[in-house]
Amino acid sequence: MNMSTRSPIALERTSLTDALATALRSVIIGGEIEPGQRLSATGVAEQFGVAALTARAGIDRLVAEGIVRRDQRGSAYVPRLTADDVTDIYLSRRPIEELAVVRLADRQQVPDAAERALAAMVGASTNRRYADHTQADIAMHRALIEATGSLRLRRMHETVMGEAQLCIAQVRKHDGLDLVALTERHADILTAIRSGNRDAAVAALAADLDGCRRTLLTDLAAGTAADPNPKEDHD
Repeated sequence: MNMSTRSPIALERTSLTDALATALRSVIIGGEIEPGQRLSATGVAEQFGVAALTARAGIDRLVAEGIVRRDQRGSAYVPRLTADDVTDIYLSRRPIEELAVVRLADRQQVPDAAERALAAMVGASTNRRYADHTQADIAMHRALIEATGSLRLRRMHETVMGEAQLCIAQVRKHDGLDLVALTERHADILTAIRSGNRDAAVAALAADLDGCRRTLLTDLAAGTAADPNPKEDHD
């Protein structure tokens, strides 16, 4: 095939799409777009001042992450996660992250990015900034995976972290949640890795993941979650 005779291929404006996806992810995690609320490309384009094509690409990026879903008609909406979703997400995360903490404990390697994330969690817990705590929490877990140096482990981890971030955001929204205790659980993971104690690292990770899962499941069972069906467009 003679490529020179073909029409130019339009390339995605990756940086703009990435920036939009980051901003849209932030408002969803921050609770500014409620679960069940629809997302239209037109509404997103107007709110963020981008072209409809870019808005659609940004929404598609979050669909791929699991933060946004599409119904049978193709309409995008922010899901409200069910108990089955929560259980499956944490079931999927655990073996991947266990491999990471074991590998790091064997090296006694605590990545700098994980230390910075923990420091951010301490600050957020002191001031009860739930959204900031969520971001730092996710950053720490991602830092542990990245420090293993395994691209495939990282790829597997990213397939569940979008929905996991949405899970954590739902938990963090509640005033009764003890952010200090959550931060201490994360500190225990790094302490165990630093000491080279792989069993303690795995146990600390399990305490963190199981604790978060139980809290969210309790919240859902208490009936604080609203109807999961999509609502009006977000614009």
